[in-house]
Amino acid sequence: MESNRYEGGLKMIEELTTNAEQIQDELLREILSRNAGTDYLRRFLHGQTEKQLFKKNVPVVTYEDLKPYIDRIANGERSDILVAESITGFFMRHELVAFVCFAICLFIFPFLRSF
Repeated sequence: MESNRYEGGLKMIEELTTNAEQIQDELLREILSRNAGTDYLRRFLHGQTEKQLFKKNVPVVTYEDLKPYIDRIANGERSDILVAESITGFFMRHELVAFVCFAICLFIFPFLRSF
């Protein structure tokens, strides 16, 4: 039984790394399609979801750049400011770690369940 889990895990890692570019493109497409209507992405993409437009228009940012948006959500504004899904809470840890954990839980775990 344990060897089946091990083999299944290895197979998933092989699939994810063999087709990394395709999987990353699919993940980005899914994230953009889910979140195109958020306040943050509308600023840069105006409702569009194309990868090239995203690469060209959406800047690499720090926590401090996102903090005003996070503060709005924490202060009770509707939660589709940064992401379309409901935000039910925040982690009170180092800001970057909390945001990365949030992003992983929100986007990557649901995507991996499709494999």
